[in-house]
Formats: sequence, structure tokens, C-alpha cells
Amino acid sequence: MFSHRQQSTIDQYLAQYSEPDGVEITLHRQFSQVLVIPAYSERPATLTRLWAEMPTDSLLILVINAPALHPKTLALLAHFDGYCTRPGPQALWQTSLHKDKAGLLVINRCYPCALIPEQQGVGLARKIGADIALKLINDGTVQSPIIHSTDADARLPKDYFTQIQPSDAAGWVYAYRHRLPAPEHLKTAMRLYELKLSHFTGGLRWAGSRFGHASLGSIIAINAVAYAQVRGFPKRATGEDFYLLNKLAKIGPIIRLQGGRVVLSPRLSQRVPIGTGTGVRALIDQNLEKTALFYNPETFAHLQLLLTTLTTAETTAAIEAVSDPKIQSYFTNSNCLSTFRKLEANAGRKTHFQRALLNWFDGFQQLKFIHHLRDLDLPDVTLARVLQAPWFQSPHALDIRRDRLEKIRDLA
Repeated sequence: MFSHRQQSTIDQYLAQYSEPDGVEITLHRQFSQVLVIPAYSERPATLTRLWAEMPTDSLLILVINAPALHPKTLALLAHFDGYCTRPGPQALWQTSLHKDKAGLLVINRCYPCALIPEQQGVGLARKIGADIALKLINDGTVQSPIIHSTDADARLPKDYFTQIQPSDAAGWVYAYRHRLPAPEHLKTAMRLYELKLSHFTGGLRWAGSRFGHASLGSIIAINAVAYAQVRGFPKRATGEDFYLLNKLAKIGPIIRLQGGRVVLSPRLSQRVPIGTGTGVRALIDQNLEKTALFYNPETFAHLQLLLTTLTTAETTAAIEAVSDPKIQSYFTNSNCLSTFRKLEANAGRKTHFQRALLNWFDGFQQLKFIHHLRDLDLPDVTLARVLQAPWFQSPHALDIRRDRLEKIRDLA
């Protein structure tokens, strides 16, 4: 399945960087594909339904985790005890491998002896599951060299496992939408939240950024070799999806899939400081005529100029000569020119220099650039202004569904 070099990369990762949870796991059944889900404080019925809807030739790796003893999470684990067989009394994993339904591998990280450190949170839970998936791909238990990742409350489209075609991509992101809550004011807030996400990714793509993809852990699929190359999910309580994709985009393309959408939960959880729940709460009952909620579209024009400069520059002096005063302000504020000089000194050829520049100016640095311009003199704008951005004139290229965009236009 893998070239000698790819195999070496995977072997090194599994030996040196993989979490130990999967070392002893051997499954006496083969699967076509694998899906990883972290589960903390989830309802058993939701996950049982997702498992039942999966193709029978697929494997679900469920990492039930908690940072402390948590009755609801322990009840979730007890629920799956009724379906699974444990290989031994001390084992922290169990399986259901009946051939008439999808396979299930449950990892116990919610007992006192196996709690997830709070500061490592969902990132570690995803990493445990994805590391096990990589091991099973490597030993031939799973045939597809792709690690799928979603969340416990997601609904997957029927073509979920068939959307991805063989390619040199480092990863893929599925199209998505959120289920709309019943109250009308919450519907509006959810549409606005999706608009904010789509505005950001649409603006990045318009500017020529290779980081213009949605960064949601519930819609990611990862090339197994690329996963090993970037050393897996970051062990973070939040933002693990953003930082993983940020690393993956540096070694290969991230492809935006155009098939059926993954349907995400509208719940307003505040378990993490960023994310859907927090984002939607901030948009409830806003005055859409007066409140500035969105990045200024002009920011992305300056980003486009900077990206073009970095792509074509052969020296740091050529970058420093750019005439845009806002970019010059960013240079001063970030002190990035000193970094560029070091990259230039270490680069053997101009193509190496340009590659190093663009790897440094990654998704995280581009977000910092956008925030610098916002704080400088390009403040956030209202709904009416943001809808004039050029990327909203081609709705088919956006992440948000056309019908939801039209509903928002009616509010402007």
C-alpha cells in the first residue's frame, strides 16, 4: 500500500510519537474504512444511531473520555458495555465485531486510571483514536489509507465514505451545515455564525491562501501518511482541528469536498472557549444594522498583496520594499522581516526561500495579520457591508448553503 519512504514515516511515528492506547489492540476482522469519534458527556442514543447507520464494512473507533469522574460519560461507557466484548478484565478497550453491522472499537479514557488531562482535552482524545486508526491501517486491518474524524452529534451523509477519490491530498474537509434550532432568533444566530465562518474561509481563498478551508474537527479526513508526517493531532483542549490542518496544508493540498454535507449539532455548549456554541451565543439578538460582526473585506485585499509578494520575492529586500503602508505596519509590529532574513540566509535557492516564506506565513500567521489590520484601522463591519465582499457574489464557491445566504440577505 505504501512506498518504502512512506512506510518508514509511518513506522517511525508509531514507534516514537503514537499514544500507547493501541499497542495491544488486534482485531480479527477486516474493514474498508475507519472513523474516529471522541465522546465526552454525550447521549448514548445519538452514538448508537450513528453506529447503526454506518456501512457494515466500516469501523468506528469511539474514544470515551473525560478529565475527571463524570457520571454522564461513565453511563455512556456502560451503555456500550452491553454491545461489546472486553479482551480481559483489565483491558481499557472492547469491541463489537459482528459482520452484519459496522465494527465498533471502544476506548476507555474516563476511568480514574485513564482520565484525559484537562489541558489536552479533545485533542488528545482525537489523537488516541487516530493513532489507533493509523496502526490498523498499517497492519492491514483497515484497507483505506484515510483517517476520518467527526463528532458524536454529527449526522453523516450517505455518500460520506465515497466522496474521497485517490489523490495526493494531505487531507479533505467535507461540506457542512448546522441543524437550525427551533426558535427564530436562534435560527438567525446560527445562519450568521455560518456566514462568519464562510466569510473568513471565502476571503482567504479569494486572497490566494492555501489555508482557506473550514477548520472543524467534525468534517476532517486525513491521509494516513500525511498524518504521520505532521505527528498527529495536537494535544490541545481546543483548536486541535485548526492546528492539524495548518500543518497538513504545508505538505499537501487540503481538498474541499462537494458531496453531501455533514450535519452538525446546533447545541450551545460552552465546554470550550471557542467553537459553535460560543460563536452562536455571541450572535444572538444582535442589531444587524449597527453591530460590526465581520472582518473588514478590505483586509483580504491587503492579504492578497502580501501573499503575492511572498510568492514572487527572491530576497527579503524585495519584500521590505512593498509600498502598502498597512503591510509595512504589520512588518514593524510582527518583526517578521528578521525572520525572513534568517530564512533567506539558510535557503540555497530562491524557490527554497519562497517555500520557507509561505510555510512561515501559515494559517495562524495570516489570522494574526488580519487581526493586526483590524486593530490598526480596518475595524469589523456590519452585515450589509460584508455581503458586498467579492466572494459573496459567487455563492457556489462558499461554504455556506445558498438558501441560508439568501435568508441572511433578507435581513440586511
